[in-house]
Amino acid sequence: MTQGWEQDGSFAPHRVLRTPLGLDDDHSFGAVGPAALVTVAGRPALACFGLPTDAGSYYSVVDLETGERIPDRSGLHGSEGPRAAAAGMCGDRAVLAFLLQCTVDGDIYRRVLRLRDAWSGELIDVEFPRMRRDSPIAVTTVDGRGMVAVGSTVYDAADAGVIAEHDGPGYIKAFVDHDGRLLQVRYDVMGRVHLLQDALTGTPVGTPFPGHDTSKVATIEVDGHLWVVFVAGKRAGIPLTAWDVTAGREVELPPLWDAGPDDDRPIENLRLSLRDGVITALVQWGYQGRYGTEVWVTAPGGAPRRGIDFGSSSAIALAVLDGRATAVAGFDNRSLLVFDAAADALVPSPYYTGAITAEIRKRGCCFADIAGRGSLLVCGPTSVLWDLASGLPVATAPFGEAVQTLAAGVLDGHTVFAVLTPTALQVWDPQTSRTLFHRELPEQSRRHALFPSPLTFVEFAGRTTVARRFDQSIEFHDARTGEIVGSVDAGALKIVDVLTTGRISGRTLLAAGDRGGPVQFWDPATGEQVGPVLKGHHLSVTNAAVSAIAFTRLSGRDVVVTGGLDKTVRLWDATSGDAIGTPFAAHTGEITALLPASWGDQETVLSVATTGAPRMWMLGAPPVDTGHTGEISALVAGVRNGSPAFASSSADGTIRLWDAATTRITGSITAGPGGVTGVAFGGPSRDILISVTESGRVQRWDANSGTAMGTPLHNTDIPMYAVSTVDFDGRALVGAAGADRMLRIWDAATGEPVTQLPVGRVVRFLSLAAADGHLLALVYGHPTEAEGTADSVAALWDVQARQPVNAPVHLDDGGEVATLGVLNGRIVTMHGRDTSAEDYEYDGPSMDNLELHDALTGTLLHVLEQHDHARNGAVVMVPTADRTVVVAGFENGTVILDESLTELSTLKGKLINAVAATDLDGTLVVAAADQANAVHIWKPAI
Repeated sequence: MTQGWEQDGSFAPHRVLRTPLGLDDDHSFGAVGPAALVTVAGRPALACFGLPTDAGSYYSVVDLETGERIPDRSGLHGSEGPRAAAAGMCGDRAVLAFLLQCTVDGDIYRRVLRLRDAWSGELIDVEFPRMRRDSPIAVTTVDGRGMVAVGSTVYDAADAGVIAEHDGPGYIKAFVDHDGRLLQVRYDVMGRVHLLQDALTGTPVGTPFPGHDTSKVATIEVDGHLWVVFVAGKRAGIPLTAWDVTAGREVELPPLWDAGPDDDRPIENLRLSLRDGVITALVQWGYQGRYGTEVWVTAPGGAPRRGIDFGSSSAIALAVLDGRATAVAGFDNRSLLVFDAAADALVPSPYYTGAITAEIRKRGCCFADIAGRGSLLVCGPTSVLWDLASGLPVATAPFGEAVQTLAAGVLDGHTVFAVLTPTALQVWDPQTSRTLFHRELPEQSRRHALFPSPLTFVEFAGRTTVARRFDQSIEFHDARTGEIVGSVDAGALKIVDVLTTGRISGRTLLAAGDRGGPVQFWDPATGEQVGPVLKGHHLSVTNAAVSAIAFTRLSGRDVVVTGGLDKTVRLWDATSGDAIGTPFAAHTGEITALLPASWGDQETVLSVATTGAPRMWMLGAPPVDTGHTGEISALVAGVRNGSPAFASSSADGTIRLWDAATTRITGSITAGPGGVTGVAFGGPSRDILISVTESGRVQRWDANSGTAMGTPLHNTDIPMYAVSTVDFDGRALVGAAGADRMLRIWDAATGEPVTQLPVGRVVRFLSLAAADGHLLALVYGHPTEAEGTADSVAALWDVQARQPVNAPVHLDDGGEVATLGVLNGRIVTMHGRDTSAEDYEYDGPSMDNLELHDALTGTLLHVLEQHDHARNGAVVMVPTADRTVVVAGFENGTVILDESLTELSTLKGKLINAVAATDLDGTLVVAAADQANAVHIWKPAI
C-alpha cells in the first residue's frame, strides 16, 4: 500500500499524501472536520477528523515525516456503522456485541465481530473468525457459560471457540432467551411458517406459528409466555399485537409509546424487554431511524415515558444488564451510545460519544497537545477526550451535544479548551478536569446563535483571553473568569467563519475571515485594525468565504495563507497585502485547515480539504498553474499551434488552454472583467477562441498566442451567458446570447455582424448546427411566463426563417442539458425532458434519461434510460473519423455513447458539469470538468 508524501506528477514539486485517510471524493462535503499538527511519541503528526478507513474510527493520524498511520486501538472500526448489535450477560459481565462491515482486499462483504464491556465500553480482546454476510447476533449465558451467536454458529465468548453450529429450515430472523435456552426465531420459506430452534442442539422447540414472511420481529417474555411481534407495515399510531407462541394465539400489547392515531411513522425495528412489570421499548422509526430511534419506558399502571431519542442509527439492541434495562445504538460513523433506561441516563463511557453529526465535524471537535501528547476533544451527546498515541478515548468532558464551537489554548502552562454553547461560554482544563469558568450569555447574545462565532485564544491588555465575534464587535473574555475585558469594532464583517492569531512584524495579531471574502487584522494590544484587507477568494457573486487562515514566513518575510470555499489556497505578503504567486487549486473540496510545517530545509504549508488527500505546498517553489480557482462554466475542443487542444472557462475570470496529447495546461487568458460564462473554438482552422462574460463582453482571442483579436464583438453591462460556433454557407460563424434575450451572430474570422434574432428568453446555453441548408439554434434558459414553472426550457429556432421550429421542450428537473449535432446528414437534438409537465418535481427513473430527436421533425430516435449514472450534467455530440459519438457527463461520471446511445465507455467521476472531445491521430480524447473546478483528460477505450 502506497503511503507517505509523494511528489504530485501534475504539480511538481508540490506533494500529496498517499496514506489512505478515508478523505476520498465519494462522500458529502459535510463529512470532514478540522485538522492539526500534533505531537505523537515526540514526533510531529498530521491529525484529521472525518471519514475513516477500515483501520480507524472517526479520525486519522499519520506521522508527518514517514506518512505511516498511527494506529487507532479503540475497535470502533469498519467501512460503515454496525450492521447488527446485541447485548447480554456473559456470566457476571455485561457485554455488547457488534457486527461490523470491514473491507478486506477490496471485498466489501466481510464482517467482523467485536465485543465490549457494556459499562466501560472497553474492547474485549477476543478475535472471532471473519464472516461474509449479515446475520442476527446474540449475547447470553447458558449453563454458566458466556456465549455469542452469529447466525447458525454459537461461539464461546471467552476464546471464540465454536460451541455449536446447526442449520435449520429457512433463515434466522432473531434470537431469544427463553426457559434457560438460546432459541433461534426462524422463517421456513418452503413451509411459510415461523418456528423456534434451539441454537445449541439444533432441535425444534414447540410448534410452528404464523406471521408476516419478510417482517423483522421483536420478542418479549410475559408471565412465562414467549410473545413474538411482527413489525412489517406497523406504524406508530396503530396498536400492536403479538403472537403468543406458548399459548398459540394472538394477543394485544399495551401502549408502548405516546402516539396519536394519525402518527404514521413506520416501525423499522423494535426491541422489547420486561422486568418487574416495567416494559422498555427501543424502536427505530423508518429505515435506519430516519424519523428517530427512541427508548420508551412503561411502568405498571402508568403512561409510556420517552427516555431518549438516539436519532438515526444503523443497529440497535436492548437487554437487561445487571438488572437494568439498557438500550444500545450504533451509528454510521462508527460511534456508539448506551442508555441506562432504569437510571434515565446515558452510560458515561469515553467510547460512547454518540452520532458524529455534520455540526460536530465542523465545529464540535478540536485537536491539541495536552502535556506533550496529541489529543482530540469530540463534543457529542457524551463529550470524549482521545489520546492519539494510545489510539484510545481516555476521558469524558462536561459538555453535551449543544456545543457550537470550541478552541484550544494555553493558560498557566496547561492546555485548556474554550467551549461555546447557545447559552454559555466556558473554559475547561482537561488535565485537572476542572471548569475554570462558566459564563451565561445575555439574551441578546443568544439571538446570534444561528451563526455561532469561532473562538480563539489571544493575549489582550496583558491577559490571556478568549475572543469571539458578537454582533458588530469582537469581544475578549478573560480566560480565567469569563469577564469581558475589551472589544474591537468588526462592523465591516458579515459572518465570521474563521478567527485565529499569528505574528506579523514581531507582534501578535488577530485575524478574522469573513463569509463575504475579506480577511481583516487587529492588534489586540491597541484594539486597532492594522495591515491590509485581503481579498481574493471567489466561489460565486454572493459567496467568497474564507474557511482557513494561517501565518508563516517565506524568505524572511511574513506571509499569510488563506483557504476558501472556492477550493483554493492563496499566499499573501502580510505587510503589503499583495498576492504571492498564483493560487494553489488542486483540491477537490472546501479547504478546512492550513498548517505551516517544514519539509527538510523547505518551508511548506499543509492543506486539508473536505474531499481528497491532504497536500503539501512548497512555498519557495516557482509558481505552477494548478488550474481554475472558480467554477468551470464551459469546456470545448479546438486547435492550438496546429495540435488538438481544449479550452475551459471559469468564474475566476480566466480561460485555461490544455494540450490534448499531454493533458497539461499550456496557457491562460484573463478574459474578464467578471466571470467567464462561456467559451468556444471557431474560425476556419478552429484556432480562434470566443469568450462571453457576466460583465456583458463578447471577445475573440488568438488561441495560439492568447492575445485579443480586435475590439469586443459586443460589450454592454448586460450579462452574456452562452456562445457557440458553426460552419455555414462557407463561413465560420459564432453566436452569443444572454440576459438581453437576443441571439447575435458574427463572422468568427472577421468579426463582421451577420444577424441578430430576439429569442424571447434569458439564454443560459446555446448550440448552433447546420445541415442541408438549414442553420438552427437551440437555446435554453428561463421559462417565459406562459411556459409555467419548469426549471428550464429549450427552444429550437430556424435562424434564417427567424422563427421557432417546434414547441419548446421542458428540460429534466435539475439535470438541464441540451445540445445540437449532425447525424447522418441531419440535425439532431439531444436533451433531457420533464415528464411531469412543467413542474419542479422530480420524475422518478425518467428524470435521468437522455433523448435523441430529429431536430426538424421532432421524431424520437433513441433514448438512454434506466442507467445508474444519476443526474445529467453535460452532453456534447462529437464527429470522429468513422462515426459520431455522444459524450455525456453525469453525477457519477462521464459516459461515451454511440449514435444509438449504446454505452461504449465509462469513467467514474463526481458531479461532471462540462464535457468535450476531440480526435488525436485517430484516437478519441475526452475532457470532463467537475464541480471541484478540475479538468480531467483521458483516452477512453472504445
